[in-house]
Amino acid sequence: MFWMRSFAEQKVRGGKLVSVELEYSDRIESVKILGDFFLYPEEVLYKIEKSLIGIDVSSTKEKISDKIGKVVSEEGAELIGMTPEAIAETIIMAVKK
Repeated sequence: MFWMRSFAEQKVRGGKLVSVELEYSDRIESVKILGDFFLYPEEVLYKIEKSLIGIDVSSTKEKISDKIGKVVSEEGAELIGMTPEAIAETIIMAVKK
């Protein structure tokens, strides 16, 4: 199967930067989330990225942000300077490039 690679970044309200690197076909094959925001504990970021693998790239921002929010909640993590919605929006930007 042919995979596409894409990258997107944006500054969100409050001035924090989020960027995503994606490999995808009709589904996300790999994703790397980067930025100058904080996530405590940090290892939850890997769990968020892992949870997004296999999600349909035509998914809505709400579906993607719900998936991210669920991991943050289940892990009792704290996302500081960033929201699940902003990460989801950046993922969608990368797919549309």
